[in-house]
Amino acid sequence: MVDPKTNSLLLLYDDAQSIYERERKRRFSFKSVGIQARGRSTILRINYRNTREVLDLATRFASELLKPESADDDGVPLLAPLSAGRNGPQPLVIALPGIAEEARYIVERLKEAHRLGTPWRDMAVIYRDYRAAGKPLIGTLRGAGIPVTYFREARFSKDQDTVKALTMHSCKGLEFPLVAIAGVGRGQAQVEANPEEMRLLYVAMTRATRQLIVCGAVGQSP
Repeated sequence: MVDPKTNSLLLLYDDAQSIYERERKRRFSFKSVGIQARGRSTILRINYRNTREVLDLATRFASELLKPESADDDGVPLLAPLSAGRNGPQPLVIALPGIAEEARYIVERLKEAHRLGTPWRDMAVIYRDYRAAGKPLIGTLRGAGIPVTYFREARFSKDQDTVKALTMHSCKGLEFPLVAIAGVGRGQAQVEANPEEMRLLYVAMTRATRQLIVCGAVGQSP
């Protein structure tokens, strides 16, 4: 990947979104893979993707995981994200009895957003576990007439005007104006005192560029 003319490589990395094999990655160094980074790195501290409200909620959920950790130029520091100052609606954090109620609630919110002008392709529903949350959620959305595309068949283009159904792992690197997360705190998605689940939830929440809805066995939004 290195340009032989310049012997240079542009690498962008956000350690807060590192969700695989965490302990091994914490020992990563650029030198170990042949990259001469010392004296040539720059830290980008500002988060431009999320509104202040979305970022505040996400960092509250993952506050213990986002404590800054320093590193020299040969390592990867962990930085608490700083908002660029863009504001939007307060996220909705809703506790409901079960996934069926969550799915119906999300249907109402997505239909309302569509009536107000948000295209289906600008929406995503995210879940941790397909059998426990994803399958019933997708079924309810389709039953309500909302076009949905499972992430393995998704094309992120204007000609596929559908809501994208994504797992918390597959949503990494993507973004949507409206994101609804289902099944938080249920079954496999137990978050309390589980750093990896907190990290997954942080990644899922920060896919929302404007509006965020979080449903599950969680408390009401303040």
